[in-house]
Amino acid sequence: MLDNVSQYIVETRTLLQDVIAPYRYSDPELLSTLNMGLMAAYRIRADLFMGLSSSSIPSFTVNDTAAVPFDAMYRTALVHYMTGHAQLRDEEDTQDSRAAALMASFKATLSAVGG
Repeated sequence: MLDNVSQYIVETRTLLQDVIAPYRYSDPELLSTLNMGLMAAYRIRADLFMGLSSSSIPSFTVNDTAAVPFDAMYRTALVHYMTGHAQLRDEEDTQDSRAAALMASFKATLSAVGG
């Protein structure tokens, strides 16, 4: 699970309760959150991207089965980042606190020794 772009999008949509088309969050919006999440992960844990510079971090533009090269131990954290970042655009106060909690979970998981 969470091996490819499509699986990340599906899991993020599930947490966003956005599983029935027409979607509230478009594929390009969620792909953007995936790309930003990978950049944020690189900033926090560059060691997870051995051999890559910040300019060569994978970036995705299509919701397909392209592999997302990310350590399996931290994949759920990346989904939390994607969900939190997507919710930041919502205007409801309750979404803001949930988004902040998800983003904090991402950072805490990546920062913890041993995941």
